[in-house]
Amino acid sequence: MKIFIRTFIITLIICIGYFFYVFIGKESYSPTLSPNNTSIHQTIENKQQKPVNDELVKICLVNSDSKPVIIERKAKENNLENALIELLKGTTSSDRLQGAYTEIPKGTRLLSLKDTGNSIAINLSKEFEEGGGAQSVQSRLLQLIKTVDMYGNSKPIYLYIEGKKIEYLGGEGIYVEQPLNEDALRF
Repeated sequence: MKIFIRTFIITLIICIGYFFYVFIGKESYSPTLSPNNTSIHQTIENKQQKPVNDELVKICLVNSDSKPVIIERKAKENNLENALIELLKGTTSSDRLQGAYTEIPKGTRLLSLKDTGNSIAINLSKEFEEGGGAQSVQSRLLQLIKTVDMYGNSKPIYLYIEGKKIEYLGGEGIYVEQPLNEDALRF
């Protein structure tokens, strides 16, 4: 029994010492700082004045008459991929104040984008084809085509859903002519 008590006390002392070393000892450590003639206030001001590298991308939303409305959004870089990502995010309160909204269902994601030089292949998640009627599907396609055309130099656009080239889209089974063509959309 004496050996057990002695071992218990030694283990307890080691644990307490380790606790103080890890949690309290490091907190009290204070490295020596050398002055650099910069106040904290100046440092904060300099950080706030750094230029932001955000660029503007253009996306196509629609108004209540299903007519295209071009909107600008901030993105890391002005390219087609970032424009599509912004398009799929949906509308903001600023967009709605301009009378613009989206027919693209929430949760739609860009799975891949391939520009072969001669054409553009867009692979979207299955949410893109869910819900809505014929008018909604046509507005989605219009938004997609107009957004891509601003970056794709009028290259043919091919749409894939979950990696499969589509022929029909939406609950009503709207036939989609590939490559996507704005003229094929009837409004």
